[in-house]
Amino acid sequence: MIGKNDAQYAYDIVERICTEVGPGLPGSSQEHARARILQKELESNLGTGRVTTENFTMAPIALLGWLPAGAVLILFSALLNISIGRFGAVSPWISSGLSLAFSVITVLTAVLQFIFYHEFAEPFFEKKESVNVIGTLRKPDTGDVKRLLILAGHHDSAPEMTWLRFLGYGYYVAVPTLFIGFITMLVYSIIQFTGIIAANAHIVHMGTLGYIPLIYPVIPSIIFAVFFNRGTKGGGNVPGAADNLSASALVVSLCRFLMQNPSYVPDHTEIRFISFGSEEAGLRGSRRYVARHLEELKRLDARLLNLETVTHPEVSILTSDVNGTVKNSPEMVRIVAAAADRAGVPYKIKPFPFGGGGTDAGSFSKAGLKATTLLPFKVPQQMVAFYHQKWDAPDVLTIEPLLNVLKLAFEWVRSGGE
Repeated sequence: MIGKNDAQYAYDIVERICTEVGPGLPGSSQEHARARILQKELESNLGTGRVTTENFTMAPIALLGWLPAGAVLILFSALLNISIGRFGAVSPWISSGLSLAFSVITVLTAVLQFIFYHEFAEPFFEKKESVNVIGTLRKPDTGDVKRLLILAGHHDSAPEMTWLRFLGYGYYVAVPTLFIGFITMLVYSIIQFTGIIAANAHIVHMGTLGYIPLIYPVIPSIIFAVFFNRGTKGGGNVPGAADNLSASALVVSLCRFLMQNPSYVPDHTEIRFISFGSEEAGLRGSRRYVARHLEELKRLDARLLNLETVTHPEVSILTSDVNGTVKNSPEMVRIVAAAADRAGVPYKIKPFPFGGGGTDAGSFSKAGLKATTLLPFKVPQQMVAFYHQKWDAPDVLTIEPLLNVLKLAFEWVRSGGE
């Protein structure tokens, strides 16, 4: 049934997009061009009447764009903390209070914006338009639709991660340093301001930064944050072949296969093939789609099988998302694992790692919908090799992982998501 030619078809789509368009940061003209190619591929299989697009507005750099500003605030916080009592014209209440305020703002933004993916910093950043592409398939004689199955990927690419490129495995030390530095500054600020309130010079001294916390972790965290990303202009530097054109192309490939073999489409079922925009901006495309269609998605017992970074033969089925803060449907995880067994695809069931970001399944799961993500990606080896770097080009893809995901997704679809 599903064969290497179907996987090759997906690979060819990825190669075409990378060659004709190149990288596509969220909200860029290149992202829209990538979406148009996927739209035309879906239309070539489904017909123009079954493919739609939905535009939406978001702030493309807000997810991580606050980091340089946060670094500046932490720098000011450190300078104010150290300067207490050194300048007679400045009240210790003012310097210590501002130090605390700056560190609180930075840590709060880090938690809400990056850990929980709230749109906390968005009002302060430029807005742009992005797009979701949606294809729809059901049997011609289908009456009332009783279930909606969604297969999804995303077509935008990420800014280049500076420190992953230059540090390699050292990135895994640098990332904790970022958070340790910010939290260290917050703790010192709290202690110092407590000393001011209590009029206790000893507590004030305890809360004043010395050379050791400055050298590590405060100053390294500031440097890390200022230069966290590169290639944030135009379409960016990262082709995004694996992350995540591989998934969007597989969605189109499965659509083509089901159009050629309509007997495998379950009765009373609608299948939607979606390529989301602006996933790298904080799951904004899937979030906007869920908000717009939530009532319909609940009414149709919608189930999302999201595909992400298809580069390793063994498939991880995720039990959680958004840095592990959102739980995916246990029923979906069980059903997808059963489909993997039937398809003979190697897999493991695992939670999403804290600090790893999120996938578009998180938007669905957070809304109480049934969803999970397939992540055939080898960490840390493949992450260090090409993740969010300019080397994420078509040559990192191989047929076996693409074929395994196609087999698994097909088995899930033909069983009606059961």
